[in-house]
Amino acid sequence: MTENQDDGKIQARDYQQRLVVHLTSYNGIVYLPTGAGKTHVAIMTLKRFSKNFDKPIKEGGQRAFFICNTVELARQQAMSVRKFTNFKVGFYVGEQGTDNFSRAKWSEEIENNQVLVGTAQVILDLLLQNHMSIKSVSITVFDECHHGTGKHPYHEIMKLMQIAPPGTPIPRIVGLTGVLIKGNEITHVARKLKELETTYRGLIITVSDSKEMENVMLYSTKPRELLIKHKSGPNPFDLIKNIETRIMQFVKTMELIDIGYQPVRMSKSLNIEREPNKKSYIKRLLNDFLFQVNNYGIYAGSIAIVSVMVEFEIKCRQAETLALRNLYRAAITASEGIRHLLVTKLRDMLDDDDMPDDQLISAEIILNFSTPKVQMFLHYLKNTFANKNPRDISCLVFVERRYTAKCIYGVLLNFIAATPELRNVLVPQFMVGCHGIFQDFEAVLERKWQKSAIQQFRDREANMIVCSSVLEEGIDVQSCNYVLILDPLKTFNMYVQTKGRARSADASFVMFSAEMDAQKVSTQISQYRQAHNEIADYLKQRVLERVEPQLDEINEHFTDEISPFINANGATLLASSALQLLHRYCQQLPQDAFGIVLPWFKLLEEVDRKKITTNWAKKTIVSVTLPLTSSWHEPIYSDPMNSSRLAKISAAFNACKKLYELGELNERFLPTTINERVADVANVHFEHWKKYGDDVTVKRKDQVLSNIHTYETKCPTEFYDAMPRVGEKCFAYKISLDADFERNDYTSYMYDSLESPRSYALLLRKRLPLLAAMPLFCHQGKLQARVEEKPLEIVIESQEQLEQLQRFHVMLFRDVLRIWQSFFLFDRRSAENSFLVVPLSPLPGGGALDWQLINQFQRLPKPQESTLAERASMPAPRPEDYEGKIVTQWYNNYDKKRMLVTKVHTELTPMSMMEENHQDKSYYTFTMSKYRHLINDVIHKQQFLLEVRELTDQLNFYIQQSVKHSAQSKARAKVMLIPELCFNFGFPGDLWVKIMFLPSILRRIHYMLHAETLRVRINKYLGIDKLPVNGLNYRPKPLEIDWSLRRNVDYQGNAMHADDYEEPRPLLEPLPTKGVELSMEKLEITDLEVPWQKYMEPLDIARNIMATYPVELSYYYNFTSGNLLQIEKMEQEDKELWAKTQFKMPKGNIYNTPRSPQRNLAAILPAAGTAEKVQLTVLQHSKSNDHIMAAEQGEFLAAITSSSSVDVFDMERFELLGDSFLKFSASLYLANKYPAWNEGILTQVKSNLVSNRNLLYCLSETDIPSRICSTMFTPKYTWMPPSTSLPHNVLAIWKDKLDVGGLVGPHNLRNISLSEEEVFGRGQCSTNSYNNFVEGCQSNQHSPHAGLDFSGEVNFCIGRVSMPDKMVSDTLEALLGVIVKNYGLHNGFRILEYFGICKPDIGKPLTHLLDLQLGSKRMRANISQQEIDGFLINHVNLEQNLGYTFKDRAYLLQALTHPSYPTNRLTGCYQELEFIGDAILDFLISAYIFEHKTRMTPGQLTDLRSALVNNTTLACICVRHRFHFFILAENTLLSESIQRFVQFQESQNHRVTNHVRILMEERDVQPEPLDSDDEYEYELAAESSNAITATDAEIPVGDYNISQNVDVPKALGDVLEALIAAVYLDCRNLETTWQVIYKLFEPELIEFSRNVPINPIRQLMEHKLAKPSFSAPVADKGGVMVTCQFICMEKSIKVIGFGSNGQQAKLSAAKHALQKLAKCEA
Repeated sequence: MTENQDDGKIQARDYQQRLVVHLTSYNGIVYLPTGAGKTHVAIMTLKRFSKNFDKPIKEGGQRAFFICNTVELARQQAMSVRKFTNFKVGFYVGEQGTDNFSRAKWSEEIENNQVLVGTAQVILDLLLQNHMSIKSVSITVFDECHHGTGKHPYHEIMKLMQIAPPGTPIPRIVGLTGVLIKGNEITHVARKLKELETTYRGLIITVSDSKEMENVMLYSTKPRELLIKHKSGPNPFDLIKNIETRIMQFVKTMELIDIGYQPVRMSKSLNIEREPNKKSYIKRLLNDFLFQVNNYGIYAGSIAIVSVMVEFEIKCRQAETLALRNLYRAAITASEGIRHLLVTKLRDMLDDDDMPDDQLISAEIILNFSTPKVQMFLHYLKNTFANKNPRDISCLVFVERRYTAKCIYGVLLNFIAATPELRNVLVPQFMVGCHGIFQDFEAVLERKWQKSAIQQFRDREANMIVCSSVLEEGIDVQSCNYVLILDPLKTFNMYVQTKGRARSADASFVMFSAEMDAQKVSTQISQYRQAHNEIADYLKQRVLERVEPQLDEINEHFTDEISPFINANGATLLASSALQLLHRYCQQLPQDAFGIVLPWFKLLEEVDRKKITTNWAKKTIVSVTLPLTSSWHEPIYSDPMNSSRLAKISAAFNACKKLYELGELNERFLPTTINERVADVANVHFEHWKKYGDDVTVKRKDQVLSNIHTYETKCPTEFYDAMPRVGEKCFAYKISLDADFERNDYTSYMYDSLESPRSYALLLRKRLPLLAAMPLFCHQGKLQARVEEKPLEIVIESQEQLEQLQRFHVMLFRDVLRIWQSFFLFDRRSAENSFLVVPLSPLPGGGALDWQLINQFQRLPKPQESTLAERASMPAPRPEDYEGKIVTQWYNNYDKKRMLVTKVHTELTPMSMMEENHQDKSYYTFTMSKYRHLINDVIHKQQFLLEVRELTDQLNFYIQQSVKHSAQSKARAKVMLIPELCFNFGFPGDLWVKIMFLPSILRRIHYMLHAETLRVRINKYLGIDKLPVNGLNYRPKPLEIDWSLRRNVDYQGNAMHADDYEEPRPLLEPLPTKGVELSMEKLEITDLEVPWQKYMEPLDIARNIMATYPVELSYYYNFTSGNLLQIEKMEQEDKELWAKTQFKMPKGNIYNTPRSPQRNLAAILPAAGTAEKVQLTVLQHSKSNDHIMAAEQGEFLAAITSSSSVDVFDMERFELLGDSFLKFSASLYLANKYPAWNEGILTQVKSNLVSNRNLLYCLSETDIPSRICSTMFTPKYTWMPPSTSLPHNVLAIWKDKLDVGGLVGPHNLRNISLSEEEVFGRGQCSTNSYNNFVEGCQSNQHSPHAGLDFSGEVNFCIGRVSMPDKMVSDTLEALLGVIVKNYGLHNGFRILEYFGICKPDIGKPLTHLLDLQLGSKRMRANISQQEIDGFLINHVNLEQNLGYTFKDRAYLLQALTHPSYPTNRLTGCYQELEFIGDAILDFLISAYIFEHKTRMTPGQLTDLRSALVNNTTLACICVRHRFHFFILAENTLLSESIQRFVQFQESQNHRVTNHVRILMEERDVQPEPLDSDDEYEYELAAESSNAITATDAEIPVGDYNISQNVDVPKALGDVLEALIAAVYLDCRNLETTWQVIYKLFEPELIEFSRNVPINPIRQLMEHKLAKPSFSAPVADKGGVMVTCQFICMEKSIKVIGFGSNGQQAKLSAAKHALQKLAKCEA
């Protein structure tokens, strides 16, 4: 084909056009040599079949497949189709993660692209999984189609077309090839070609006449063929024998090196074990080196060995275990020895022994130490290319092996440099195939370098490429004029394709051969030519006959030993893909960082075959056993087959069918993902999500836009429609206030006011339930308010009386408390909160209500200034008018103050001398000196004086005051006033003082009524409302103060939100930094094992004997003698070591903490001692309903009170207990309901079940969210007094004019000013006010307020509240906590059903959750105890250390079996038990700290729980009790990691120290599956990761996500959790299980309670010099990444942390930083 550079189009040659015409009507295999334009034929044919490309698939649209054999070819062909057509091209190779494409993703790709270019396996999977039907494909192009033999994916794709349902239209098939025969199959050419035609259902087509054949076919270019002979015979170098001997000795030694357990691999025939690939890899490299040195000589060998050493060095750094590292080090040492021999030999040619190695680069030395073949090759280059124009040379050198290409390239570089005639002529490059199929850094780099090599060759920057067979097929380089074949041509393909590269007019095709092989090579070439002629003859015949392959031929060709399995959805399972699928299934089973789990194939012996089939004699049967974590545990057998290879495939095929039946493979024959499992049960557990527009299977980001929702606030039933009516009986509930502080000078006025007989009551038409007494706090101390149990019964006789009561009620809130807003009016609707506050008569027998006061104070008089004349005309003040009344000063703007007259001093007058500071002045003189300009004078100079106390403006009395000393002294100072200068309100002071507490009391009562409603409702549901503790005898206890809460108050004493805690900054500024260093190394766990740092160690004298200075000798002496005592101690410890078994636990109090005597627990063995047990009351309450205690009204109140309301109690403590109970219940529930599920799926579904989203939706199904107390009480700004409302016409806006309602701001409301008539009128504001209000709201859109959300400030007026979703879910957890604490576990399980979290199966009530039956405790029913004990060596020691003896040791065996242990086929592995044990441990530890640590803040409780149950602590406890000796695992990596951790723990005396807490756990280095609540955060992080700065983006991540970075193997913690579950399942008693847990955890329970461990993030923040800063989280490979920059040793260092959420990643980064700091500071 020719390419027109101007327009990027291509022109077809005639023969190409004719081929396209043929392909338009028939299938065909286009046979043209390399470079003859096959791709162009395919592209033109694509255009002929494109008419339905534009239509959607559903409407009959079709697509094209362009299928390639390698990734590189696919990339090249995709680029060609994009370049030469206007089709939308999709490119698909395995490296893009196509295996994990969802159905939706594939549908999107198929809809959006018209030509799908991809590798064969990807397209095969696409069809097998029925993502696309064959009828939707209009044309399929197979590039290099000669590969389609055997079970190649090409062949299998054609098989799918053959087994398609009858009537399915088959797409046009176009094959492209430059060679028709694969490899060396040159006998029976005609038969092979016929088979190829049958496979692709079409004829081989090429040019039609001999004339065109001359232009196109291979011999058209007719390169000169040369055969250059070189001497043959044995290798001339004796040294090579020596090297071979050395390598043989090393290999023998290597066989003896124990590299630990490696996965056992069988040969393909399954009859012999293959050696571990780690050793075979080393052998292969060394054999490769021997090949180079034998074939190309010592000089080439000296280059080859360096390449080998580099490979070993890389492997050594990547090695996961110490044993493997040592193996590679041994290989490096052996290689260094060999290199030394080679270089020594080369130096023989140098004149002077001291000459440097670079003198070895001379043409003479290179030729001298090369084999005849290389000598001949180099001579040919010199003779042919000497002094030529470099641009006239385009040369390919073909070699057999990839290492040879690198080696010859190295020789060429040196030879050209040493040969002046070639120095500026030849520019070599090399190219080898990518040997990695995985997308890692190496593969990406290699591909990049390969591309660059080819590009240099195309651009003529290089003119010679040394290449392995990678250039044979398809890789497009321009025509070459020299093709040199250095190694023998092995196949017909190589001959055709290499020769096809010599396309220039005067090209040379040169082969090198030994003299003795020359005849053989000539014969071979003539055979190849003969085969070529046979192909030409065959094609000529086909041109004449044109007989398409017949259907019966096609059917016979595709007949298979194992028939495909097609499911109801049309997806196909082929035998050829079964093995790959089975391995993929095993890889997605739950596993830790220490290796993957594999299926185990076994070839059955004759005895076993007889048991299975009668047809056993000449047949082979293979069994496959799936890993322990699979849901199927029995062996699966193949059908009897003729060979072990087929039997293995059959076994895998049968296993896949079985897994499909079990639901482990989905409808597309792919491993069922966790998301699909969740989707399967969504209708059972998550149906209610849909009501809220959410879907459990969809990422949160796509569904929920806000995590704050608005709720209608609920009015307690007792307060709804409760407004007193004329002539009806009403109830007056007296509010009593009692001082709980001592009476003294400072407190007397408050004390006396509270104890006075005057009081007020709530007047309403409904009865109130019994309500708990509530604590309040004023400056003077604590007081108690309570609603009297028995109300006064009152009948209002007239409308006038009712009106008076209503006006008095408004006066209290408007005039006395001054919390009435200008837009409030009296609400006559008798709806929400419709009751009155009324004064009670203080006189015994004076009637119920104080009508005199009511009549007197329909409004409070307003303070007014008095002129001198007015005062002169008034009578003198009388003492009795002022006694106990409220006054204010009318002068100097003091009229806002309210003062209580505490004493009338008739013995004093204004002319009396003052006390204390102003003893030289009289009261009159002092007053006149300050206020003469305001008061002019005092008329009555002989009147009495008033002693007053200023009353506080405080209105929120919930929080205990911590008044500063100066404020107290100020409060104590006496204030004396002159009555004439005071305005007397005449209102009784004692009642006024009590009324100050009214808003706080009313708000409390509001939520106490909600709490009481929930208490009654839940008791009734649980059927325990009639029990004595809850029935008629129930009396609510006073509300309890949670003394652990830290609360802040403002200067008046009102509650306020705690300000964000500002971390203390270090005082010392760090030294100047020297640039940022990215820390990729990490603290080795061994760094902390010795008491000195490495830099302190003396020089190793023995190994440096020739270079030791005297000063080093003296340091060595001082160092060793200084540590002599320690060495003696080590010797003593060594003696002790052998005197005891390795199972002995450390003795004594490891933390040196004082223990209370009752905590010395005896082991819970059958013969238990008499020591007291640490009881959990939650377990006592679980025994039966006779053991429960009443859940208090106050506890329900705490459960619906959020911490943001800033009260003396809140939900957080109960939430801790409820959270752990919920996880415990969910674990039991799911393990009961889905016994066949593996731990990974259980964990994910549990995470959804207990997620905040699910709890939010479950609680939203009830009215509880509208009863939550979520906001801080600020009565002046965000509270409506009872019987108050907005004007009703304004209120209607939020229903009728939503667009205006959304714009309302508090400033708009304040602009409404209601007249007295409107306040007490029909509930409307004037039309004018209304219109102004609406206009004001609408104008907000064009003012500075535009876009602001005011809902938080106006919601309280319209009966709404906005709350974060988490607050709602926390409330549900807190309610669970209250119920479990008081009513025990069984009632807790039942309440889960009430909230819809867990739904019981028929006949299986949730109360039976503790009767859990395991899915895999025993795999067979007939297992004997003896068989189990065969695995449990020395189990008695384990039971002693555990403090429990098992009745059924099958549980113990399962708890100790790691997934990597294939031998135990009696029980499952520990993962199922670990799932349950984790929940039991978390719940019981949480219950313990909830019950026993009452003075800790909720935050400390959470930190304490986290410190106790995290994986590091569990691992420490596991190792301390020596359980690690009993773990059954076959994984060297895991064993080594455990051993490192054990040694480290011994250095820490088995304590959980700060050093231990910063060790890396598995979740720190490989993200766990995302928790449901983490998904939203991950999505946000993913978004923000698009906006990272360039410097952040360039940070190399390093080897963070590999197991060698794990310090604390998760398996240790898992085994401990599994043992706890095993104990519970064996004894079925949580009390016994708790005693075992307490004994294991006792040291940590005591130590951590005294000294709660600091979270590593805080630890880093509080470091004096680190000055850390964390980046925002960035989404990274399914997890989240956070970088932390900090200062260490004058450098600014950056470390990286990974996690499944932002907090976990930050924690991981903090641990990295602390490790680095620990290393620097030690």
